[in-house]
Amino acid sequence: MASAARLISKKKDQKTLAICLVPLLIFFALDIILTMIFGSFDPNPTRIEDFDVEDDEEGSWESPEPTWSITCDRSHFEYDLCYINRPFLLDPTAGILYAVDPTNSTPPLVEKIRPYPRKWQQDAMEKVKELTLSATPPNSRCAVSHSSPALVFSAGGFSPNVFHTFNEGFIPLFITVDSLFRNRDVILVMIDGSDRWIEKYGDLFPRFTRHPIINLDKETVVHCFPSAVVGLISHGQMTIDPTIQRGPKPKTILDFTAVLEATYGEIRRRAWRKPSRPRLVWMSRSHHRLVLNEKDVVRAAKNIGFDVVVFEPTEATPMREIFRVIHSCHAMAGVHGAGLTYELFLRPGAVMMQIVPIRNSWLGDICYGKVAIRLGLEYIVYDVAIEESSLGGTYPREMLDPNDQGGMLTNEGWHSWDIYMNQNVTLDMAKITRYLQRVYEKARVFMEKP
Repeated sequence: MASAARLISKKKDQKTLAICLVPLLIFFALDIILTMIFGSFDPNPTRIEDFDVEDDEEGSWESPEPTWSITCDRSHFEYDLCYINRPFLLDPTAGILYAVDPTNSTPPLVEKIRPYPRKWQQDAMEKVKELTLSATPPNSRCAVSHSSPALVFSAGGFSPNVFHTFNEGFIPLFITVDSLFRNRDVILVMIDGSDRWIEKYGDLFPRFTRHPIINLDKETVVHCFPSAVVGLISHGQMTIDPTIQRGPKPKTILDFTAVLEATYGEIRRRAWRKPSRPRLVWMSRSHHRLVLNEKDVVRAAKNIGFDVVVFEPTEATPMREIFRVIHSCHAMAGVHGAGLTYELFLRPGAVMMQIVPIRNSWLGDICYGKVAIRLGLEYIVYDVAIEESSLGGTYPREMLDPNDQGGMLTNEGWHSWDIYMNQNVTLDMAKITRYLQRVYEKARVFMEKP
């Protein structure tokens, strides 16, 4: 009886297993048949394949939808990027880029873009011209034809300020050209660039292109190109992130500073001699965030043992001169502001001390602190105390708490940015002398390295 019961139970289990397997076998059979008929299923058929430099030594690029004449990627916080995948006409007077489709198979697509990588900040983007990318038939004819693709970008926004010139200009330009046009066979087409700005940074452009740049604001005739990228890629504030780049040789901020040295370092190489005392460049300011006792601070630095250069570059100061001064120094110090952008010119191992006004440690870290570390600098932060700030006698102490980095002073509707921009400091001499001593010790070590 027990044997018979086990036999019956076994047959029931086999029957249950067969019932479960039949649908699964049917599913696999249907999958094989459908694959043979229609090909394999791809749940995400539109994607960018991994870039293989060995397969494309010329450093070409492809858009997410290469079969369309115009495609735009608007998924990034910092920037938009549009691709024109076919020959197009650029009408500078109308600010329109017409994609040419001889088959008329492209839908009448129109895209708008402001090609400046700070799209999250409205007051910056208001200073950037809007361009129209259109797949409709053009009404114009070519006056100038080019055989190389175009990279269209804006030098507007906040870019007259040197921090923004590098943060939204040359660092994104470096990333974009390296990512998409590594052979530099690309024509830079610029909007919103003043003559003074172009002249000041003109020596850098040959590092990114083999061709003369086109200032679209000065053009009146139609230009034709085989294709284009409109916009610049940004990795964030003063950042070149090797973990999100395509290709086998991702770049860092040090690769960018190597470009700066190759461009501006010739004078330094000819005139270099080892000094007897560490050299400190004090980044002076003549408006906003002044150090009211600057002369006392400079005197203290000299007494400690520094040769001090008090330096405040202007728009008229040539970049080669700025590089010569900064690159020869063993240390830099100054209040948070655009002048500290020139830490990009310091050599790895040099010292950078940022004097940070109250309630703005977060901003100092984002703009200059993190990049100082990536540059291989010895980074020191001097946090201004309430007693050292000109705001200390104007606003209640609880409104000026240095530990409150929230960005808003809500009492009486004040905004901390306006207050910050008009803040001056009188540094505590005992405190700043201690900090300068630390800077000196590190700069001395750097100077004595072979």
